[in-house]
Amino acid sequence: MICGSNIDGTTLYLSGVLLNLDLLSLPNSWTLCYSATYVTPLNTLSIASILSLCNQDKLLIGCRPVGSTILTVAAIGNRSDVLYDCGSSSNCKHEANGIGWYFSDSYSWGFASGNDAVIRGPCDTESTNGGSRLCWPTQGDGGFRCGSTINLGSSITWMKVIFQSN
Repeated sequence: MICGSNIDGTTLYLSGVLLNLDLLSLPNSWTLCYSATYVTPLNTLSIASILSLCNQDKLLIGCRPVGSTILTVAAIGNRSDVLYDCGSSSNCKHEANGIGWYFSDSYSWGFASGNDAVIRGPCDTESTNGGSRLCWPTQGDGGFRCGSTINLGSSITWMKVIFQSN
């Protein structure tokens, strides 16, 4: 379970895939370190640049429609869990904080609910609990899925976001 302090000093605990997360509810310790439309390609070079900016201990990965403060789907994890390298294995995931994480700077990056299987080719096409999935291909393509909304590779109306905190 990942925690942080709310503005009023109370502790915020977050685990599992988060649906409809209002960014205004995040503690001030969380800062935006990456934001781009889904059409923006990810590749080894761009990911290295993103990770140099998003270098804190905890990462929040999410997606939302352009102009919205509500993340359609998001997940928070320790950096080492979020960046667990699965290479190009089609069903690899690393379970932590109730989330099944997968990453490769040359295949795909995303998550599903911890108990759910993934089918990466390169992005996760599994339909079980589709609303709780996110996948960004990292082979020079844009994005693929934000929850149940798929085939977003040419979308300028959906955003990929990463927040960070220590």
